[in-house]
Amino acid sequence: MEREERKEIDILDLLAALYAGKGLVIGGTLAMCVLAGALSFLIPREFESTVQILPPKEQKQGFGFSDLLSALPIPTLRLGEKGTPADIFVATLKSGLTRRVMIKKFNLLERYGAETMTDAVEMLAEKTVVDKTEDGTILIAVLDQDPQTAADMAMHYTVILDKTNKKIAQTFSSERLLFIRSLLSDEDEKLEVKMKSLQEFQSEHNAIAIEDQARAVIGAAAAMQTDAMELEIVRQGFILSGLDENHDKVKKLKREILLRQAAMTFLREGIAPADSGDSLKGKRLRLEIEQNLFLPLRDIPNVAQEYAKLEKDVLVQKALLQLLLQQEAEALIEAKNTTSTVQILDPAVPAEIKAKPQRLLIVFIAGVLSLFASICYTLGAVYVDSLKARWKAEYGARA
Repeated sequence: MEREERKEIDILDLLAALYAGKGLVIGGTLAMCVLAGALSFLIPREFESTVQILPPKEQKQGFGFSDLLSALPIPTLRLGEKGTPADIFVATLKSGLTRRVMIKKFNLLERYGAETMTDAVEMLAEKTVVDKTEDGTILIAVLDQDPQTAADMAMHYTVILDKTNKKIAQTFSSERLLFIRSLLSDEDEKLEVKMKSLQEFQSEHNAIAIEDQARAVIGAAAAMQTDAMELEIVRQGFILSGLDENHDKVKKLKREILLRQAAMTFLREGIAPADSGDSLKGKRLRLEIEQNLFLPLRDIPNVAQEYAKLEKDVLVQKALLQLLLQQEAEALIEAKNTTSTVQILDPAVPAEIKAKPQRLLIVFIAGVLSLFASICYTLGAVYVDSLKARWKAEYGARA
């Protein structure tokens, strides 16, 4: 009970002390508010201009293979890449190169009264805000004592960003173009070699159109065999009718059958037959494969397989060259591209209302701090007085 009463007494004492020092508390607070308000008029006015730009679109660049892989149902890994293209825009705007260009453009060393470029860069960083908004756009805000200068500086940030993007893109595209052209030169030589190999193979085997030639050989062989069978039937008919083997008609049919069989042998084996009977003694078929469009039936599978392999190499090489030519055209366009890389959503305009100093905020903060300091001072003075009184009461009575 004594402690509670003592506590109530202490609180009442504090309230009494505050009431007694209300003049100091109220007067000090008002005085500091007036002083802060007066000093705020000495702070130069600054105007803020803002510009909003749209985030860049993600572009796929590569040699065609990355575009083909992107169509596959597999997850994409962004190795070595953090953030989005918008983050790259923000990093470019905050870079030291961009700020140094701004300092030289607007003579900020003299305007800010900075002694070194480093000081000017730091001061410009304090007066510039570059960040992404919740809507996804990129905001650039610049403070300056002149509203028109603030607007010009904000807009010039976009100019520097555009120039930097173009320079980087054109440099990359130029290097890419040189690389593609070197690949084109190498692949073109490879294509020449493969086409020459195919041409030599065609000349050696008379392989012009394998499927058509095979179809023609099969048709010709079938026709020859059919004719030979018909002639043999006729010859056998003559023999059965009473004619012997030495009869002129029977011999003639025999020669025609042998000729057709020799032709079938040539179509099947691809070689000129030897002497075919007494009537063909000393004679040969002068059908050499180099002078003939027919492919030997026995060689067609191997020739077709080798031809398909050589033709595939040529087609693959042509497809690769076509792909490289497309990439060369794209790289050439990108290297010469001068279109703007920055899309401005909301351009900067000179501000009509100052952004700084915020006098009401300054006065409010000064008033709160002054009120707190006055209360602490009043309570501290009362506490010190009470300590002195207790000390005098205790030690004075002993004396």
